[in-house]
Amino acid sequence: MKDFVYFDYPLPDNPDIRNIWEQISTLRHEVYASELQQYQTNAEQQLEDPGHHFIVCLDGKNIAGYISLNPPEKQPFRLNSYFSQAALDETVYALCGERLHSTYEVRALTVSREYRGHQISTQLMAEALKFVLLNQGTDIIAMGHANVAELYKKIGMEVFEEHGVQYGETYYYPMYLDPQRARKKHADKVLEIEEEDDVCYHGGKSWDTSKFDFKIRDTLVVADVLDSPFPPCPEALHVLREQLERCCQESPPTQCEELIETIANTRDIHSKHVAVSSGSSSLMFSFLPQLLTPQSKVLVLSPMYGEYSHILTHVIGCEMTNFVLHRDNGFVINADELVDQARQHDAVLLVNPNSPTGVYCDTLGDIVHRIQDESQSSTRCRMIWVDETYIDYIPEALSLESHVADIPSLIVCKSMSKCYALSGLRVAYAVSQKMTELRRFIPPWAVSLPGQLAAVAALKNPTYYNEQYAIIHQERMILSEKLREQNFSVLPGVANFILTFLPEDTSHTSSSFIEACKEKGVFIRDAQNMGVTLGDNSVRFAIRSSEENLRIVECVKEVLGQR
Repeated sequence: MKDFVYFDYPLPDNPDIRNIWEQISTLRHEVYASELQQYQTNAEQQLEDPGHHFIVCLDGKNIAGYISLNPPEKQPFRLNSYFSQAALDETVYALCGERLHSTYEVRALTVSREYRGHQISTQLMAEALKFVLLNQGTDIIAMGHANVAELYKKIGMEVFEEHGVQYGETYYYPMYLDPQRARKKHADKVLEIEEEDDVCYHGGKSWDTSKFDFKIRDTLVVADVLDSPFPPCPEALHVLREQLERCCQESPPTQCEELIETIANTRDIHSKHVAVSSGSSSLMFSFLPQLLTPQSKVLVLSPMYGEYSHILTHVIGCEMTNFVLHRDNGFVINADELVDQARQHDAVLLVNPNSPTGVYCDTLGDIVHRIQDESQSSTRCRMIWVDETYIDYIPEALSLESHVADIPSLIVCKSMSKCYALSGLRVAYAVSQKMTELRRFIPPWAVSLPGQLAAVAALKNPTYYNEQYAIIHQERMILSEKLREQNFSVLPGVANFILTFLPEDTSHTSSSFIEACKEKGVFIRDAQNMGVTLGDNSVRFAIRSSEENLRIVECVKEVLGQR
């Protein structure tokens, strides 16, 4: 699975984007100067693309291809420099009609030689189609060279071959695409990609296998999601069993008042700063669109839990910059660089401990204060969102909840699914000075009655959960060592999962490895789509019970031994 990176020109102040830009310029010179002879070659072997919107397909750190777009406000378009006004009025502009104010131009669609024949063009066009529709575009026009005219036709372009013009060694044609019609007609090519990208990918594929047949589920090992392998505390189970009938038929407290008070008392924070909802995803979808706009410039970690980039890109449509973490230094945050970049953005979103890397940043409190410090210079950053879903696994960890009282821009989000074994009941809370304003975006009865009852009981019984966390840490070390014996590269973790990389001598990719394990009833998470520096050999394992972990190891041995 390839990664797709969006950015605009002028370039953001991001070294990774600038590296991509250098590759684009090299690729453009190779194709349009050396191969098509549309431009003169140059000693630098660089040819910049003057487009405005860029969508890049990455295979690891390497460009497989890219597409550039000009928005309506960039008219006159590139086509006007190549075709006569009469030809354009007779072809593409005639089809656009009075909608030129909402027409986008595909300026370049370019694929590296080694990736041709791998459907990269189709995927890039699908990404461009989604981008245009998301931005209320009504028409797409382009010019394409004759050598790949059939490819453009398959993508859905109407190619006007009778109006071709020659530049260099190649003929070019004006082309037109109706985005809505293409979306329907080419659903088999476009929607397959849309489903992966527009609906954020999660684990949980085991439900496709078992449905609601729990006898089948009992035969599976579900290690692609990070649900707890231990049950909720006995007190939570007791109240649910005792009040099962009421849990089904009675409405819960409308605003979760007792749950909020319990959270406030347990965490020693003010109840007016607390909001609860049905899982952290619900809080993210409720709050982030209220706090950010399409004009917002937002910094996120990469790799990081993908729901955030999905909301920023596909729900809000704001400008997202990846703060790239690297495997060669263990995906550790460079504090100085993070502070510097965050102060140049409107908002920064962080997960600590991070998923899928399993890295905990114990200096994040200091980093947050530095981002907001205006004693020497002003900061642009007006929102710092910190997701602490897995922090309770670390005995010595310091939550940033207590910092909320002093930092108005800070929002701390915490799911109770993973650490409290309440995934099925959907409970999460967030802490911020902004809650008086944000609570109105949460619907009444956001947490079910069994969810509220179990969460209150869980918060009041930390001893039980600390005992379970100790078992998780032991099982994580055992599974890590077993995987290293199979030549996996395993990152040290702090929670109920580990990020690994397949053995170098295997012919498996992460995708083929995941599918082979799935056939044996073991579900593991393909991590390659969770960050720009995670290649197609990255796999995340959830820590399960000792018996399940042994089955995971046996499955891994069998799958690796098959090739």
